[in-house]
Parts: sequence; structure tokens; C-alpha cells
Amino acid sequence: MVRFLRVMTALALCAAGGSSGQDAGLWPAPLPPVTAPATQPRLLDLKVSADPPPVPGVRVQVHGGALLGRVLDNGVRVWQGVPYAAPPTGERRWQPPQPPAPWTGLRAATAPGDVCPQPMSQMPGDGRSGLRGAEDCLFLNVYAPPLPNTGRAPRTPVMVWLHGGSFRSGAGSDYAAEVLAREQGVTVVTLNYRLGALGFLAAPALTDATGSSGNYGLMDQQEALRWVRRNVAAFGGDPRNVTVFGESAGAMSLCAQLASPLSRGLFARAILQSGPCTPQGITTPLSEALNTGSAYARALGCAPQDAACLRAVPAGRLLDVPVPGRRVPGAVDLPMVSGDRVLPRAPADVFAAGEGLRVPVLLGTNRDEGTLFVAPVAEAGQDLPLWQFWGVVALLERWDAPRALASYPAGGGTVGDTAASLVTDSLFACPASDLAADLARTAPVYTYEFRDPAPPLDLAPTASVPRYGASHASELVSVFGTRLAGLADPARFTAPQADLARSIRTYWANFARRGDPNGPGLAPWSPYDPENGRVMGLAPQATGEFAGFRQAHRCGLWDRLASR
Repeated sequence: MVRFLRVMTALALCAAGGSSGQDAGLWPAPLPPVTAPATQPRLLDLKVSADPPPVPGVRVQVHGGALLGRVLDNGVRVWQGVPYAAPPTGERRWQPPQPPAPWTGLRAATAPGDVCPQPMSQMPGDGRSGLRGAEDCLFLNVYAPPLPNTGRAPRTPVMVWLHGGSFRSGAGSDYAAEVLAREQGVTVVTLNYRLGALGFLAAPALTDATGSSGNYGLMDQQEALRWVRRNVAAFGGDPRNVTVFGESAGAMSLCAQLASPLSRGLFARAILQSGPCTPQGITTPLSEALNTGSAYARALGCAPQDAACLRAVPAGRLLDVPVPGRRVPGAVDLPMVSGDRVLPRAPADVFAAGEGLRVPVLLGTNRDEGTLFVAPVAEAGQDLPLWQFWGVVALLERWDAPRALASYPAGGGTVGDTAASLVTDSLFACPASDLAADLARTAPVYTYEFRDPAPPLDLAPTASVPRYGASHASELVSVFGTRLAGLADPARFTAPQADLARSIRTYWANFARRGDPNGPGLAPWSPYDPENGRVMGLAPQATGEFAGFRQAHRCGLWDRLASR
């Protein structure tokens, strides 16, 4: 299978065999829901409550009906559990998203809807099992800034968040956006999309009249963006000024949206956080995906052409049965599919040809991405065994493993630190640099590296990774400014870290507002120029552009090895 997924699955396999028990903690707790009166119906019932007393700023009319949100203590207006598509259940399982059914009266939008079906466990080997969520999960949440005391509020920029989670876990409701909305004066939309087999299975039985199969999660994202275009003005947002931002699998999804002809006109700008676009491994060709889907159907007890049988399989069984060719149930087994109408070509090929959506892009990675993936691999209290490190290197298809090993000697630190550097460089930093060079030929691009050496993480150090540094996902607490359960808490920021976090949110919001992150009081940030390769370093008391990013991450080596 493609190398990106092979390497990350290899790390998961090692973790399954000897985990430290550490939860990756990528998916923070949702905003606590308001307790509803006993007479208020469940949100999923599409019933209505008796009209409550009018509350300024929380009642809106959207296509489909009226919504009642709530006002937080800081004045931010929030609507949660808003359906943007019909439940993808029954015959609608593995179909493109359909419009939601309209409702009459006033629909409560005061608590998140169900998350999409996913494993209870975030990481292999952490001792938790089971399923959370439900297939009726295509909901979004809207955070709008406080209304002004007087006068009419101008339309605000809109930022639509695509969550990460390896295409198998996470939810929009995991991210509370009230700080970003209030502080920066932007309207933020977070959303769910179908995950795992329900979101990305391609199979002969599911192939439509155009020959397409799979990518249902990508279609959900596009449908949510269409909903935003139709309805965000009701919340005070500007439908002509939409920026999509995402992290990890959310950023990889955004790679696909930038390459998809069906995304044209749905957003004006993109922010990609730690989501490599250019490795071929983020997608799989349709023909290969169909072969995998056929084998998976047989593993589920269905004929490859029997759609009715597949649609009758309980969601929990889809999570329990591993995809053939993979040995970790729920791992990144079903990547996005290239060669269908949603994604006719792999993003790497589209961007290398100077094609795709020509919109301004802000993108970057974290200096120590790999520590989060390597930390749970070794046995508790032990460094990463050399054989596991060598095994990961050997999985790098088309790359010269002996040469890679020579460039990453397992000495001068822990073996885990060395493995983490290899993962950071080969799968995040250098692909991001390559992507920036491709995209900068057709539109403005701004690049960054998050470099906080000691963010306030809730992750325990291990013998193999004694220091996480700027690990994968460690920038999220700065972007949102709220606690991310199991990952980090802004209450533990030092004063310089708090200043950095505010600067990051301001850079992001400025970019969403006008396609340029610069603004008063901020270190100047130049568009990316491949000739000098300067990148914005985001660090406490040390924010500024720097040279030598590619050299620090050995990108010349990875370019040569990948071209063999």
C-alpha cells in the first residue's frame, strides 16, 4: 500500500503490541451542553418545542426552518447540532449527502448532534474499546461574534473547520471556537463528516452511474460548504468570504478540496495545518480501492456486488472487522480515492501541474510532529527498539533505506527521538515545503513552522520520547484558545506563550479576512518564495521569518530518495 499510510499504520501496529497506554488526546471535549427542560424534545426527532420567549441574536431562519441558539457569557452566539444534510442511514448509507428535511416551528440548536461512528479508543492499545456516535451525524455548529451594542453589524469573515483524526475519529463539536469568534470577530463553523468505512469505502456494489465510489466524507464536506454559502448570512457571516482551515486529516481533506473541480466557488482561502498534500499516500487509485473494497465486503460476509448486504451491516461491525491487508482495526485503512468525479486526480499530480483551485493558502507544520506518533510505540519505560526503527525505515517505498538510516543515526539521544525526526521530516516538513513551492506558482502562499519548545501538553513523557516539543496537534490550543481535553490547556500558558497564541489567532483571522496574515503589532510575514525558502517561525518571544527550513529537515535527502 502507499507509503504514507504504511508508515503511520506501522507505528500503530507497534503501539498495539506495546503501548504505554498514553491517549493521543487529539480530540478535545465538546462545549458542555445546556441542560434542556424536560419537555424539550431531542434534537434528532425533528419535532419542535413551544415557542420560548424571544432572545435577541439567537433565533435565525435558515433554509429548512428556524433555529434557536444560545448566548455564552462572553456574548458569543452559538448554534449547535444543526443538520446540513439528511441522515446518511438505510438506503442513504454510502450515497452522496442529501438535503435535510425541513421542520416547522422553532428547532433547538443548543447542544451538539451525534458524532459520526468511530472507535472509542483514540490510539491502539490504550485499553478502551467500543463505538461512539451514530450514523445520523451530519451536523455542524456555528459560533458568531457578539452583536454590537448599537448600529448594524457588518458581515464577518467565515472560517470553516475540518477536524483531524486519521479519517476515522473526531468531530466538529470537539472544538469550541468562542475565543476565536469573540477575539477576532469571525464566524466559525465546525462540522462532522463521515469517517472510516462509512466515509471512504469504495466497492463495486457502491459504484454509481459515473463510475465513482468512495469519498463520501469529502462529499459531506462539500455539502457543508454549500450549506454555509446558502445560510451563513443569517448568522452575520459573509458567504463571499469563506476560509476553510483544517489540521492533520482535516488538512489532507482540504488538499483534496483544493484539487477537486466540485469545490470550485465554495471557499476563497485555505489554511492547512500539519496535513501533507504531496505524498501519493494520502489517496489511493480507484481501481486499487475497488479491489480493497471487494475483499472487505467478503470479510464482512457480503458479495462485492451486494449493496443491500453491505448496507445491512451494523456500524459497529464495520469498525471491528479490519480491512484486508491491514492488521489494526480502525487504522487509516481507507484513504481518499483518486480517479472519480470528486477527485479525478491525486492532489500531488494536480498541484505539480500548476492546476487546482487558485486561492491564497497559508500552510505549515510543527517542528516536532513525529513525537506524538512515536511516543506510544515502545514498551512502557523503554526506548524504541532498534528493530522497530529499522522496520519503519524499511517501509518507505522507493526510498533507499540504508541511506536514510545513515542520515538518521540512532545516537546522541533516544532511538525514539531519532525515529520522530525521521517521521517529521519525511512525512510532514518536506512534503509541506514541496507543496508550498507548487502552489506558489499560481497563488499567494504563506508558510510557517510552529516552534514552541514546551507547549503546555497533557501528555506524559516516555522513555523513548522524553520531550514532545512542538508535536503534532500542539498548535491547536493556540489556534482555538480553549482547552483541548487530553492535549493542552491555555490556562497553563506562560505570558510569552499566551502572547504567541494571540498572535497566531490574529494571523489566521487576518488571512481569513483578506488573504494576508500581516497586521499591526505582528512580525512581518512575506509570501513564500522558493528561491530563498524563508518560513515564518512561530515561537514564544522569537516569532519571525527564518532561513534553512529545508536544510534543517534534510529535505534534499528526501527529494533524492523519493525520486529513485
